Amino acid sequence: MKKNLTKKQKYRKKSVQKIISKKMTTRQLAMETGLTIRTIQKWVKAYKEKGDLSLVHGNTGKKRVSTEREKLKKRIIDIFLNTRIENKNPFEDVTYTFFKIILEEKYGIKASVTWVKKILNEMGYVTPIKHRVKKNTEVHLMRPRKESEGELVQADGTPYDWFKDGHNYCIQGFIDDATGLPIGLYMTKNECTLGYVEAFRNMASKKGLPQAIYPDKAGIFFVNQKTKTEEKHLTQFGLMMENIGIDMFPAHSPQAKGRIERFWETIQHRLPNLFILLGINNIEDANVFLRDKFPKIYKKWFYVKPKNNKTAFVKADMKEVNSILKATFPGTVDRGGIFVFKGYRFFCPELANKKILINLNEKEGMWVTEINSEKRHYVQLVETDTTGTMPEVTKLLIERVFLKNAKPKFREVYIDIDDVVLSEIKPKRTA
Repeated sequence: MKKNLTKKQKYRKKSVQKIISKKMTTRQLAMETGLTIRTIQKWVKAYKEKGDLSLVHGNTGKKRVSTEREKLKKRIIDIFLNTRIENKNPFEDVTYTFFKIILEEKYGIKASVTWVKKILNEMGYVTPIKHRVKKNTEVHLMRPRKESEGELVQADGTPYDWFKDGHNYCIQGFIDDATGLPIGLYMTKNECTLGYVEAFRNMASKKGLPQAIYPDKAGIFFVNQKTKTEEKHLTQFGLMMENIGIDMFPAHSPQAKGRIERFWETIQHRLPNLFILLGINNIEDANVFLRDKFPKIYKKWFYVKPKNNKTAFVKADMKEVNSILKATFPGTVDRGGIFVFKGYRFFCPELANKKILINLNEKEGMWVTEINSEKRHYVQLVETDTTGTMPEVTKLLIERVFLKNAKPKFREVYIDIDDVVLSEIKPKRTA
């Protein structure tokens, strides 16, 4: 042993050596020191096994735990206060639990939620989530989960300031009722049919087709108007689901679809922070992340094992699904090959003087077909008249497809497309 022994350690060593050399008995040393015979026996045994190391306490030379803990605390405070990504603090409005997760996964710091909360509270920071016991409120019993994934998926959309830039964008999505996991998400400027179509496409390609969809009673999913006839009126999205063969029935209250409501509440307190940490600040990058990475991340946070391991999802024929996933509108091409769609003039000389169907989706853009024909005709944008009533998302789609880098002065309107589909434009089902 290189380090010098203390006076007390030297005395103990000399005494133990006397016992080993039989110059002194265990009882004599016990009487001399006032220690028990058992303690002296432990000294002797340890010295025989470890030599001088047995004389030194195990914590000798180690830094005090409190010192290390204080350094860790200072590092946590520094991370919380001084982290900047594109001049934004990713931990603004962060929850205690999520900050604890980030500390462990990004910085390799393991700390309990209780300790993290204590540190942040000492700085004057309080979580944005308030856990209060509500008195005298009506209790809503939770509907039991479906036993297999794919039996039922809940559908909803929520606008929020996801990029913390002062602008609300809408994420439309589907979550599985049995597992609680997001299985199809898509962000658009405002809630719209095209957003739900792309969220559904993501779900179909990744997981398959569910047995049923459980949305709210929004006009995107159901026609709210009452009719005197028994004729079934379908929205664009409702027609797509009918042609794919998926049942769809509405939730009559927010409590009825509580799982997806809580899902939105959870990611509103996590996703904006995550976007800043990852440098995501636009819809295009967000949609790639929501499609390819976020479902796996969310599964690490929250996952409910279904009672039945057998999935109810059916593998999707994506060629057929893609042929159905489009918003469709009736139109007429004049003799000069011009047709008007929501104030925009388009040119399609091949279909001059014919009735057409105008098709739109985020994946493929815009094309037209003749009634009862699958042959696609692509069109040219001739003139923009922004006095027309055009949903914002549809405007952006047309800008991307036809104008590319051009920046027409679109009016800021936030109304959805007219989803009521007339029976004559309903495509024929293929055998």
